[in-house]
Parts: sequence; C-alpha cells; structure tokens
Amino acid sequence: MIRPPHYEKIFQLTIDIVNTDDVELGLIAYNKILKICETHEGTLLDHPFQWETLGDFTLEDNLKALSFYFKALKLANNAGLTEYIASINLAIAEQYLELGDFNKSWKFGVAANEAVKSSVDLSLKQEISETLLEISKYT
Repeated sequence: MIRPPHYEKIFQLTIDIVNTDDVELGLIAYNKILKICETHEGTLLDHPFQWETLGDFTLEDNLKALSFYFKALKLANNAGLTEYIASINLAIAEQYLELGDFNKSWKFGVAANEAVKSSVDLSLKQEISETLLEISKYT
C-alpha cells in the first residue's frame, strides 16, 4: 500500500500531540498539520489522510472538524478510496452524534457501512457497527 503524501510527518505530529501534556506544544503540532493541509490544498499533494487527521484533532469545535472531514470526504470520493470514505463517513457520523443531530449521524453511519463492505479492515467494520448501534438508540 502506498502511503499518502506527508504521512510520516503527519504521523509524527499526531504522536507529538498525543504524547504531550503541554497544551502549547500540542497546539504547535496541530498548527503544523493545518499548515500542511492548507499548503497542499488543491494540489497533487492534497490527500484525505491529512484532512481526516486534522479533523480528528480538532477538539471542542465540531463544526470546524466537520468542515475538515467534508474536505477529506470529497478527496476520498474523487479518488475512489473506499477505506477512507468509510472512516471519514464514520468520523462525520460521530461528530453529528455529539451534536445531537441523530438523523445526519445515522445517514453518515450508513454511508460508512456501505463503503466498508468491500474492505478487509475488520476493526473499522466493528467500529462502524458499534457506532450504528449507538446511533440507533436515538433514532
């Protein structure tokens, strides 16, 4: 499997965010991921991985995270990257669940489930199933 552009750099930045207790250092790493995304937006180096990662670390601002996930989803759909489509739809479903918009959450959860059908990623399939079960409590 070919790694996305900037994979190693973004991966290291996520490790930096997760492993620091210093909020300022975490913010610096987050802003470096944001800079990568913005610098390569609309170029051949634009990839759903970087936007999905940015969304994953956009805490306490669901709407901003959603905007990053929708950029990632568009790129994934355009490239036919089904596992990214599944995981991004799952992330969107989780954001809408947190926002209490259960209909949109269900819609994106179902989209994630459809996309993951062709995948061999059992943990992603399980995570989607668990999220759909959680959403179903509210719909």
